[in-house]
Amino acid sequence: MEGAKSQWTSENFRQRLTGLSHAAVIMTLVTVWLIQLVDVLQPLFIALGIYFVLKPGADYLSAKGFPIMLSYITMLMLAILIVVSAGFFAYQQADAFLSNEERMDKYTELLDERWTDVKGMPVIGQSILDGGASVNGTLDQDLADMGLLEDGSGLSDAINGLLSGVGMFLITGLTVLFFLLFIIFEASLLPGRIERAYPGGASERVHMIRDQIEASVNTYVVVKTGVGFGTGVCAGIIMFFFGIDLWFTWALLTFLLNYVPYIGSLLATIPPLLLGFILLDPSLLLLLTTLLLTNQQLWGNVIETRWAGRALDISPVLLLVVTAFSFWVWGIVGMILSIPLVVILKIVLENIEATRPLAILLSERAPTLEEAWREAIKDGRITAYEERMLTDLQAVLGYTDDQVKLISARIASEYALRRGRLSIDQIKLIRVGIDHMPLPTKWRNQFEEIVTEGKLSVMERLFLGRLVFALSDDAEEE
Repeated sequence: MEGAKSQWTSENFRQRLTGLSHAAVIMTLVTVWLIQLVDVLQPLFIALGIYFVLKPGADYLSAKGFPIMLSYITMLMLAILIVVSAGFFAYQQADAFLSNEERMDKYTELLDERWTDVKGMPVIGQSILDGGASVNGTLDQDLADMGLLEDGSGLSDAINGLLSGVGMFLITGLTVLFFLLFIIFEASLLPGRIERAYPGGASERVHMIRDQIEASVNTYVVVKTGVGFGTGVCAGIIMFFFGIDLWFTWALLTFLLNYVPYIGSLLATIPPLLLGFILLDPSLLLLLTTLLLTNQQLWGNVIETRWAGRALDISPVLLLVVTAFSFWVWGIVGMILSIPLVVILKIVLENIEATRPLAILLSERAPTLEEAWREAIKDGRITAYEERMLTDLQAVLGYTDDQVKLISARIASEYALRRGRLSIDQIKLIRVGIDHMPLPTKWRNQFEEIVTEGKLSVMERLFLGRLVFALSDDAEEE
């Protein structure tokens, strides 16, 4: 089947050029706002991220009969208790570490020994000496001579610098709390506003899009939070057994940086490995490195993929650019916040017909026909736009009409089994697919006799399960 060829006209060119110019202006304004309004926007985005973390638990409590506001307040109190407890434990651990002068002197001595060993390496050592370091100088002296450290400062001063930000963190935390309370209050009023703003059929469509976005965002947040918690706990246990100081602090950092895909967990391993480089023998350091990296790969590439299905579908180049840009604008906080917000933005774009092509451009790879059908049918209906998109994709990939009808019927059956109910659109797709099976009469009679719209019964589930296997075999034969 031949796909329709698009006509490239001057009008199309002007439209695309106008769109690019508008996008450039918007990106410029957003960048300026992020830099100039950091004191306002940063707490707002932190509160928005916390809201999405709290939402799955609040929805669960609400489904159990709790009032919606009480559900959010309960989750908020629980989150504050966890954050304050974790922060207090990490602060106490760091304070005890810095107060132990004997331990700090030992670190300084071991660090100077390792630094001397590094300067003795053939290539690296010569580069360090050429950069201004001296053969017999300590680490503090050499870094000062190289212009990388102020005179008289050292490891304890660097950690004290981190602890000095606790006061500012508390002020920011209060601002975030106020933003979060107002976001929770506004979210509870949003359905009523949608009802008034989009009366009639449009309101139903807006509610459906909102539900899809919330379900996708909830899944992402739950998965990333669960995987981050598991990664952090396992990393903390590993560091504890190896005697790495501040093991709880580094485990907490691992949990937070897990929200930055691909590079976040790797960045979190740098501090404990640096301490391991000072304290441990080369063989133990190698074992520590192997265990930490294996832990990250196990949780990130195996458990997360099995839990949420396909891995995060965003272009790696885009992730790198966004991470670098957000670090330049807001530092570590920007890195933690930016990727979840990009994921949320992509989910929003996917669920709005007019912006779905932009979501595809943000993806790591182009969707297959089956993936496109799964994305289209997940809400139980096929819109006119989705139908046109699927037809165009079928033409580009060279699928026949019979193959597509079998594929769409199988995917509709699978989603019906997953959700536990059948919609009118799914019934139509399954009925058309049955008509293109080798023995349509047999399956059609059973389908019309057993299957109805709405919640699935046990007999309907059994029938659809057998139908999925039969449609899979028929699609392969095609």
